[in-house]
Amino acid sequence: MTERSAMTTRGATLAGLLAALGRPAWWLLGLAGFLARGGILLFFLAVVMLPSPLALSNVVEPLIRPIVFGGATPLFLAFLLVGAISLVAWVVVGGWIGAATEVVLIRDARRAAVEEGLRAAPDAAAVRWPIARVTAAHFVAHVPLVVAVALGSLAIVQVTYVELTNPSEIVTPLPLRIVAGAIGPILAIVITWLVGEIAGGIAARRIVIGGESVLHAVAGGYADLLFRPRSSFLPALLTTGILAVDLGAMLAAVALAWTTTRARLADLPADPAAIGFALTSFAAAWCLALVVVGLIDSWRSVALTFEVERASAAGESPADQPEVRDGTAGGGTFGASTHHRPGDWSAGNEGGSL
Repeated sequence: MTERSAMTTRGATLAGLLAALGRPAWWLLGLAGFLARGGILLFFLAVVMLPSPLALSNVVEPLIRPIVFGGATPLFLAFLLVGAISLVAWVVVGGWIGAATEVVLIRDARRAAVEEGLRAAPDAAAVRWPIARVTAAHFVAHVPLVVAVALGSLAIVQVTYVELTNPSEIVTPLPLRIVAGAIGPILAIVITWLVGEIAGGIAARRIVIGGESVLHAVAGGYADLLFRPRSSFLPALLTTGILAVDLGAMLAAVALAWTTTRARLADLPADPAAIGFALTSFAAAWCLALVVVGLIDSWRSVALTFEVERASAAGESPADQPEVRDGTAGGGTFGASTHHRPGDWSAGNEGGSL
């Protein structure tokens, strides 16, 4: 058994990290996809002061009352329609941008896998409209999320309305009271989103690597999560968890730096040195957060690509693998190496090829 065939899921995840560390251009792609798919809201919330519960209730209560008690006016329905259309447009455009960055990362990761001597699946026929198909695959994979949100939002809206109009207590912040009162539906939505996100990522790689149809790729993604959870779900869960922890820490640093900067700007008389230092600290924290998110998100994407490649290659008969993908030109003890970089060790040349 060669080194390529012995690659494990843990090795593929580590190889993805090492490959991402050496390619900063991937960080920009990972960051662009993360921000386009809604991550920009997290950075926005880190620098925006949320209104007080009283001010929030004055704004939200008139909007929620027609939903709870009925009697919605045409103006209210038009407001909901415009909001729904804007949300759908943002989701579609953001999903398309995220899919475009994902397709580029998948193809770059495949080339990196060959350069690093990792065993890869044979190339499939060229895929038509890969970005559109990957976008559709993510949307189809999130159909269970739509159902979970539709069912869980009723309980969340009810709890929100009660806490705004007749709060159970005033010591605990409003968001925490809402989460505590609707913990079941919120957990169901989060878990459904996470599973759909991973299944959609696997489906995207099945489309780009294997040339599968959208529905077949999504079904295969969920099947991988069901029948191969240790190799498909756990690595993606690990990288997502690392991203969540690091993102939380980075955004906390950004929020702290912005709070200090806002306080310096409000001081009278103004101290130019203090303001300059505060702005520099805020900019540094913001840029560091962007870099860390881009790095980890690109690692998550590349590691998933390496894992899908590894699983696809392992499912092929060795006789079906093209010898050129194994790093040898075939045939004899002194077959010439076809590895991209001269002087590299070629794991597949067990006969001592020159």
